[in-house]
Amino acid sequence: HPAKGTAFGVYVHWPFCLSKCPYCDFNSHVRHAPIDEERFARAFAREIETTAARAPGRTVTSIFLGGGTPSLMQPQTVGAILDAIGKYWRVAPKVEVTLEANPTSVEATRFRGYRAAGVNRVSLGVQALDDASLKALGRLHSAREALDAVAIARGAFDRYSFDLIYARPDQTPQMWTDELKLAISEAAEHLSLYQLTIEEGTPFFGLHAAGKLKTPDEALARTLY
Repeated sequence: HPAKGTAFGVYVHWPFCLSKCPYCDFNSHVRHAPIDEERFARAFAREIETTAARAPGRTVTSIFLGGGTPSLMQPQTVGAILDAIGKYWRVAPKVEVTLEANPTSVEATRFRGYRAAGVNRVSLGVQALDDASLKALGRLHSAREALDAVAIARGAFDRYSFDLIYARPDQTPQMWTDELKLAISEAAEHLSLYQLTIEEGTPFFGLHAAGKLKTPDEALARTLY
């Protein structure tokens, strides 16, 4: 085990998405031209080297590839980033390496490639398990496609988790109860549940301010929580 005080987590941000979700205020961007992944891999390696010089002698126990949508990266890009982390820090033998992924069938085809590159846990941005809610949230997958991706993740990784958003427009406690029961039956040991928040600068902020997007009031949100 690494000595107390040397254990260290590394977060790597891939800032690109196929489309921008209307509730999202993260640093993420849609590019219609292909991303120069080799150039980004070199930039990540330089950044990792610089950070390691500021924080030397650490043991990496957790690596998280977030975004954006890291599952748009080729597996070899993920491998290059993990190699750079291993070059500049000691990596614990039981390091947890998580990659965030959209649960589309296209991205699920890359899961085994990520596993071969060194990823051992995937976190799927499912967000909802009904198609009307997914459409309203601007997601590009269906509920069926999401559950199929969860099944592929289950086959490819020992550990996987997925996210759901609650306090969505028109969501009732009974709907959320049913959704959670389905989610629990599909999950391994981890679910991430996020309350929908209206963030300034997002499309949902403008719609909400104009009265065109009604989210549950505080009492109902608390019940859903």
